[in-house]
Amino acid sequence: MIGANNSVVYCHFSYRRPKGKHYCLFAVALYRDPEWKKLIVQRTVALTMWEDQQHVTAIQSYQNALECLFQWQGTLRAHGFNNVLLVTNNSTLALWISNPKKRKEYADYMEMAVAPYRAGAKKEIILSIGMCEPVDNEKSHKFCREELVKNNIPSEYQAREDKKEVAKNLLDIRNLRLLTVEEFLDMDKPEGMWDEKPNSKLEI
Repeated sequence: MIGANNSVVYCHFSYRRPKGKHYCLFAVALYRDPEWKKLIVQRTVALTMWEDQQHVTAIQSYQNALECLFQWQGTLRAHGFNNVLLVTNNSTLALWISNPKKRKEYADYMEMAVAPYRAGAKKEIILSIGMCEPVDNEKSHKFCREELVKNNIPSEYQAREDKKEVAKNLLDIRNLRLLTVEEFLDMDKPEGMWDEKPNSKLEI
């Protein structure tokens, strides 16, 4: 075993928009020590921005971190790592992660970021996730480089299609929120809802 049972990994995440490009670079890096010197894995992807707005892109970087944790959790657990501490230099985002409804104008984006990874959802994260205090020296931004991108950079056509999908997802979230209690109870139970497992540190 690389890590003792219930060992912690530190998940750094960030983003950078290349000047004049229609996409953004998102990076995630896992470290196995609190000094953030022992890198386990890092991943950089180029994605269409949900919206050309700083706070929304920060939320999207959080979603990308959750996606990476979902993909990596089997390997992490196999090596004894069951706990994750998120690390960001964005104090506003850290506050919203701890309290997703803090700012109503961004609550739907936060919901879109976390919904696929809740208990019972298709991409349920079974790792225990917590949040570090915001830091000055975040350790994933250095990986926001185009030469490190692992996926196909989205074309302008794909970017337009991606934005349509984002708009649809946001509309679905808003429509669900506007349902009356009676309408909500009459619905079939949506996958991933109502079955959230308690988390002593953080709800995603």
